[in-house]
Amino acid sequence: MSINGFLKTRYVKLLSMLVFLVMLTAAMGCSNSLSNNNVSDNPINTAIIGLSGNPGTLFGNGCSDSVIQVNTGIVENGTPIEFEITFSASLPPALRGCLFDASPVVFDEIAFVNYLAGILIGIDQTATVNISATINPPEGDTESDFITITLQGVGIVPPENQDLTVPSFDSEALDVFLTLAFTTVGIKPGTEVEVSLSNPGLGFFTGGMDGMVFPVVSGSEEAGEFFVQYNAFRGAGGTQVITARIILEIPPELAAICPIPAEDDLTVEVSFSITQSVEEMEMPMPMPTPEPTPMP
Repeated sequence: MSINGFLKTRYVKLLSMLVFLVMLTAAMGCSNSLSNNNVSDNPINTAIIGLSGNPGTLFGNGCSDSVIQVNTGIVENGTPIEFEITFSASLPPALRGCLFDASPVVFDEIAFVNYLAGILIGIDQTATVNISATINPPEGDTESDFITITLQGVGIVPPENQDLTVPSFDSEALDVFLTLAFTTVGIKPGTEVEVSLSNPGLGFFTGGMDGMVFPVVSGSEEAGEFFVQYNAFRGAGGTQVITARIILEIPPELAAICPIPAEDDLTVEVSFSITQSVEEMEMPMPMPTPEPTPMP
């Protein structure tokens, strides 16, 4: 073989090896790419989405709401946008809340949707709900992002269990009554509460009827309160169980478009007991018997 032939053969082999190495490097690079992350084939026309919630934390009472704003970039006016509640780790779909009054299209790179809080009963509990926004630019790829809204649990805090001593039937002591203070967390002021007692034979509520009274929550959503007055009957001993119940309500104007959970899922209920005992009557001291007068 001539020197020129040998060099030409070496050159071809070297070139083939370089081509192989370049192809192998490219293949390895593709294997580590984000091929499943919807990376745009046309980055110049890719939309940019940012979501913010005001507020980002709500009470899970079915009536608080948040305004979610979407800020976009590289999106023409009139571009369609869709919103969806996509996920919650601890709440079933019927308790995740509802979206309403959503912008159908992007205008001036902004869109909005309102979120009605889901249901979460239990003070100190928390849950999260993911809400997504998806846009379809006419000359670009579909893009989406989501925001996480936090729900705080709601509930009622009852008075502690109490012991109560009542006078006997024949006593001249004054009647006994208790002012019972309940506090609430996450309940809208103005909400009506049903308070009932288990044994009407032991006492009654001032202003009540058939063993029930309906006070209204006052104060604030973060720290509410309501009061009832319990009157104990004289001479009546036993255990009185008092129960306070609130049924959360979806706003009537949204009931037609939002899922209505079962009543059991909407019920906030607590109970406590009053143990009544009848005071013992003091026995009167017997009159001393006069001694007979001795005969003279």
